[in-house]
Amino acid sequence: MTEKPLEQMGLRDLRKVMRQRVPAEAWKHFNGAAETKATFHRNPRAFRQYLFRQKIFHDVAEPDISIQLFGHTLPTPAITAPVGSFSLIGKDAEREVAEGTERAGAMMFTSQAAKLDPKGWRSAAQSPLVFMAYMNRGKEEVSEYAKTAEDLGFAAVGITMDTVRPVKIGDEVPLSTKDGKPRKGHKSTPRDIEWMKQQVKLPVVVKGIMGADDARMAIHSGADALVVSNHGGRILDFNRAALEALPEVVDAVGGKVPVLLDSGIRSGGDIVKALALGAKAVLTGRPVAWGVGAFGAAGVERVFAIFAEEMQRVLTLTGVARVCDVTGAILFRDETGGLRGL
Repeated sequence: MTEKPLEQMGLRDLRKVMRQRVPAEAWKHFNGAAETKATFHRNPRAFRQYLFRQKIFHDVAEPDISIQLFGHTLPTPAITAPVGSFSLIGKDAEREVAEGTERAGAMMFTSQAAKLDPKGWRSAAQSPLVFMAYMNRGKEEVSEYAKTAEDLGFAAVGITMDTVRPVKIGDEVPLSTKDGKPRKGHKSTPRDIEWMKQQVKLPVVVKGIMGADDARMAIHSGADALVVSNHGGRILDFNRAALEALPEVVDAVGGKVPVLLDSGIRSGGDIVKALALGAKAVLTGRPVAWGVGAFGAAGVERVFAIFAEEMQRVLTLTGVARVCDVTGAILFRDETGGLRGL
C-alpha cells in the first residue's frame, strides 16, 4: 500500500509508521505503562467525557491560537513534554525532536533523564526551553544544570516530583536511558522547591501534581507554575486521569500561577478541552515520539501542524476567536458515559 504524503498524515498514521520503523524496545517503552496500564488507558479516554457546544453564526474565521507563557509568545499551547527516553528511538532522536519543535515555533520541556544536557539542548534548538530536573540525580548536578540553563537563556526550570517510586513498564522498572543504571525513586518534599528557587532567578515549574493539597503546598513553597500529570500512566496504576484531576488543581490554585496539563493529549480537540477546564497549555510526549519515530524532525513538525489545524477547527466551530478566551462554556458533559465503550 502506498504511504500517504507526510502533509496528509494524521496522528494515527504517524503512530503506525513509527511502529514499523523504530526498534522493538522503543515501541514497547513508548506504548508501555505501569502494571495493568489502567491509568495509561484512562488518560486519553477521560477527554471523551466532554462534547463541544457547536456554534456557527459568528464572525470567527481565523482564530488566534497563540499564548503567552514565561515571557514568550508561543504559536500554540502545545508544548513538547520532558521525555527522557527519546534516545531509544535513535541516536539522533533527541536533536530531531528539538529541531522539529523549533521548526514549529513551539516550546520544549527538556528532561534531565535525557542524554543531552542543557548545553546540548540549546545547541540543538534556539526555541524557548524549560529544564526539568530529577532530584535523584543529586543536588550538585541539578544545581549545575539549572544554573547552566539560566545562563543559556532557558525560559524556566523545574522539578519532576512524582517519581517517589521509579517508573514502570508493565511489571518491570526499566534501566535509565541516560546511563543504563537502575532507576531510583526519591523522596518528594516542598523543601526541594524552596531550594531550587535559591539556585536560579527563573520561574520554577513543579510537575506531577494530581490534587489540591499538593498544589497548595507547591505554591506555598514558591512554585511559579504547576503541571498536572500522572507521568503518562507510568507511576501509579489505577490513578485518576490527569484531566480528571485538572479542575481540582485549578480551583486550588485560584489563578495564582499557570497550570499546565500533561498525560493523554491525542488531538487538538483534547488541547481545547484542557484549556476549557482551566489549563494554560499542555505538554505532549507520545505524539511527539510518534512523529520523530516516523519521520524525524519533519514528523515532529507535522504533529504540531496537526494540533494547530484541529484546534483552529474546534474554535471556529464553537465561535471562539482567541484560544486564551476558551472557557468551560463551550463544553457539554457527556451523560451517556463517554468513558465507556469507546
